[in-house]
Amino acid sequence: MPIPRPKAPPSRNARIAGALKAPFPRFIEPAHPTQHEKPPAGDQWIHEIKVDGYRAQLHVRDGVSRVFSRRGNDWTERFGSIAHDGRQLPIRQAVIDGEVIVATPDGLSDFSALQTELANGRSDRLTFYVFDLLYADGFDLRRTPLIERKAILGTIIAKAPRGRFLFAEHLELDGAAVYARACQMGIEGIVSKLRNAPYPSGRSEAWRKALCRQREKFPVVGFVAEQPRSISALYLGRREGEELLYAGKAGTGFTFETARALRERLNPLVVRKSPLTTPVRKPKATWVKPDLLVDVQYRSITPDGRLRHASFKGLRDDL
Repeated sequence: MPIPRPKAPPSRNARIAGALKAPFPRFIEPAHPTQHEKPPAGDQWIHEIKVDGYRAQLHVRDGVSRVFSRRGNDWTERFGSIAHDGRQLPIRQAVIDGEVIVATPDGLSDFSALQTELANGRSDRLTFYVFDLLYADGFDLRRTPLIERKAILGTIIAKAPRGRFLFAEHLELDGAAVYARACQMGIEGIVSKLRNAPYPSGRSEAWRKALCRQREKFPVVGFVAEQPRSISALYLGRREGEELLYAGKAGTGFTFETARALRERLNPLVVRKSPLTTPVRKPKATWVKPDLLVDVQYRSITPDGRLRHASFKGLRDDL
């Protein structure tokens, strides 16, 4: 089987547990972790750092490289540097799961910098943080145990163009200790995965995330204008069944560039009346159709469903 092994290239007769001979696949539904307050315990789990970026899937096929968003949209042009360097990976065919980030000098990820890079039509600073291998050289690996998929992927990335690809190293330590250290370092959280599990497309308990700070996606229902071309705050909604209810205001987390970019995106969505099912009095609000999703970090939620200390983290164009 022409798939790299962790220590040495395999012979033609090598066998990898669970690998199935299969044609090259189309976009594969990504695996998504279930959120828990604490990470799981036990040596059947491995733990990875959770980075702050856009989920992506890299397809390399006989010299052609394409990159898809988490919804399966073709973002090859937006992630041009990753697609370009993907053609230089030491493998003929591969489907690689990961997250597109902009890495900071201290090894963390900067979501705001990522959005600025993409907004400017650039991809020079992009890094592909890779954590799973789903297909390789004629074989579907989704039934192969995770720990083996990662070993093969690590061998591939070790020979990748330097700086463009970052392998998601994992820790086989106590989950609580890993989580505590991650939070001390200012990292968003960790993702814990069953070491011998197959690839679980969709939401799964085989992958679990524990966040150091609470963070969710909310539709924008209005904004507070800051001069003609910027904003000073966002009004957020939350959906409960068919209802769209007020969730609070995010008035921090904007840079000059992101505030102007948000205003440009929101201007075409402006409406006369509030889109909320139960209107709230906000004299400074400019109401909009709730078509734009944003990432918001917050400390807690009040009994009436309002976010406390909400801060804007970024747009979610990939959803």
